[in-house]
Amino acid sequence: MSALVVYAGSGLSTIDAKGRVTIPAELRDAVAESSGENSVCLQRHSSLPCLIGYGRTEKEQRKVDLNTQWSAAVNRGGVFDREAEGAGASSIFETNFETSGRFVLPSMLKSLGKLSSERAFFFGVTTHFMLWNPDVFLSSAPPAFAHVRDELEYWLGEATRRGK
Repeated sequence: MSALVVYAGSGLSTIDAKGRVTIPAELRDAVAESSGENSVCLQRHSSLPCLIGYGRTEKEQRKVDLNTQWSAAVNRGGVFDREAEGAGASSIFETNFETSGRFVLPSMLKSLGKLSSERAFFFGVTTHFMLWNPDVFLSSAPPAFAHVRDELEYWLGEATRRGK
């Protein structure tokens, strides 16, 4: 596996009837570099109506971070609920993707991520990428993502221009 990478860039992908979706090129390269192959980890976001994705290096880093937090709590005499903090791992799904970035999104994750539309909006947030239903993003993304709205509107305009 590689060192940690930076997930940057954005793009819009279709989701077909079989749940196939394609990771945009900028993000796909980072995932492949992190995993050492064409493998991506996806999971439900802990508080937003979307999914997050990353490579294997970030998956391993999440385990290290959890253990570091636990050790720090123990050292200061505090309490740290490892089960509660690690519960997000229940929705981690790892799958391979084609060279083009295409993979099948499991129906459970599609449901948990509110990806009921025919499109998925991907954008990098340094340590991982986010995967949103464009309509859900436009109606409920946090104010801190206001500048990302411009990127989504650009991609939606491009899709309309190309007739997709």
